[in-house]
Formats: sequence, C-alpha cells, structure tokens
Amino acid sequence: MRLGLVEDWVNCDRLLIGPVSVANGPRVFEITGPAAWAELVSAYPLVTTASRRHEWYQATGEALDWFIPDWSAVAADYDGVQLTMWGYLTTPGMAIPVDAGATMLAGWNPDTTFWLHPETHNVRG
Repeated sequence: MRLGLVEDWVNCDRLLIGPVSVANGPRVFEITGPAAWAELVSAYPLVTTASRRHEWYQATGEALDWFIPDWSAVAADYDGVQLTMWGYLTTPGMAIPVDAGATMLAGWNPDTTFWLHPETHNVRG
C-alpha cells in the first residue's frame, strides 16, 4: 500500500491511499540519514549552486557549491528513492559535505518515496 504524507500543505483536505505494483520488485534507494543522502548526491551529482545559493545560504550560513541528485541519472539505476522517517528526522536543513561542495535535503515529506518511472507505481484512489 502507498500512503501519501504531506508536511505543511495548507490546502490539503484529503490523502490518496492505494496499491503499488512494481514488476520484478522495486529498486529503491533509502535515505536513512545524512550519509545516505551524501552517497546518493555524490554518485549522481548535479550542480545547483545558481538556483539554491540564496536559500541554502540563508538556511545554513554556508557559501558553497551546492549539489542535488541528477534524478535522470538516478532513474537509470533505481525505480524510486525513499526518505525514511529516521532520514527525515536527521537529514534536512543542514549542509552535508560532498566531494565538490555540499548538499542539503529540502522539500521532502516524512516516509515518502519518489517514484522515478511513471510505470513503476499505480495508485488508485
């Protein structure tokens, strides 16, 4: 089953719950904490300094080169990426070092899986 959780969504008046089906089992990368997020970003780096510099500097006080995962590259190896509850509690809002700069996990909800292939999941609701 899939349950959608949303943090601070002002106009949320319903949730979608439905079955998830994945052929041959899903390949899911789990973000269990800062080290796992750094591992994902380091394996699939995408420079986002220009678009993240201002907000992430305000959040962290760090003037660095910023990176996020290159989701199209991640999709070549994984069907989805899940932020575990522990990952949600320990990872967001801090500058996490990666090879060429830093990353920050932001904009995720607790215990959420982002499916990278439309055919990977099927939510009915």
